[in-house]
Amino acid sequence: MATEDSAPTRLRDRLRTAAPVVAPGVTDGIAAALAAAAGFATVYVSGAGTAAARGVPDMSILSLPELVDAVRVVSAHADPVVDLDTGFGGAAAIRRAMRDMAGAGAAAVHIEDQPFPRRCGYLTAETCVPVADMLRRLDAAQASGTDLVVVARTDALLTAGLDEAIARAAAYARAGAEMVFVNGLRTLDELRAVRAAVDAPVLYNVSGSDRSPWLTRAQASDIGVAMVIHPIQAARAAANAVRRYLADLATDVAPSADQMVRFEDYMRLAGWDEAAAFEQGLPARGEDPVLPSTAPGGAAR
Repeated sequence: MATEDSAPTRLRDRLRTAAPVVAPGVTDGIAAALAAAAGFATVYVSGAGTAAARGVPDMSILSLPELVDAVRVVSAHADPVVDLDTGFGGAAAIRRAMRDMAGAGAAAVHIEDQPFPRRCGYLTAETCVPVADMLRRLDAAQASGTDLVVVARTDALLTAGLDEAIARAAAYARAGAEMVFVNGLRTLDELRAVRAAVDAPVLYNVSGSDRSPWLTRAQASDIGVAMVIHPIQAARAAANAVRRYLADLATDVAPSADQMVRFEDYMRLAGWDEAAAFEQGLPARGEDPVLPSTAPGGAAR
């Protein structure tokens, strides 16, 4: 269960304020450190982004231990909201995934109503599982013995339309989801319709697929959105920067200084200063102590 200063408690405190929680997507410790330095106390760990960072597509290939490891790295810098996909299996598997996420320092997870094995919702036309099946997933998450914020995501808009998506989101809210997430919204009017129809805080996805429109903090406040995520945009920006650097390297063009962070800054983002301070703070030791010799059999002489 959450303590007074746990990640779920901190996130709930932020959600109680008037300002929307904005969470950029991060895939590693450097990105998480940069997000924290920019003032983001909450970050988003995308399933697609984490899978891509490990060289695999978003097709239920990423394993739970890989996702747990990513969350543990990120949570050293900010409080992660985690894409748990469909929960990595049945009810018992969902319970384990929730407990592993709590142990890794997550603040929240979202679970979706796609079938398993699932694929990126923007690259598939598979219909969602029956509502009863999704409610069982939510039941398992809520009965896991953790205090993580549980967000219910529906992908029904992508295959069945807005009305079906709103009906599902409302059903998930009635079942106890603390927040709802309708994936694939195409206009702010659709977002307003979700917010008006569902009696629960709403998460809005500024989709990394470029399908969903940008939302400013002022717009989010006006509509009543509780959280805004930007799942893989930072990773896409980083990939573009790496591609440009490698293209220059391939043609013997020396990189300009502004293409890279300073070496010292990079090492600092990786935790150098804190680790060095820890080592320096340990008590000094003198000469090696003289250890008593022992006779055969271990008895001291």
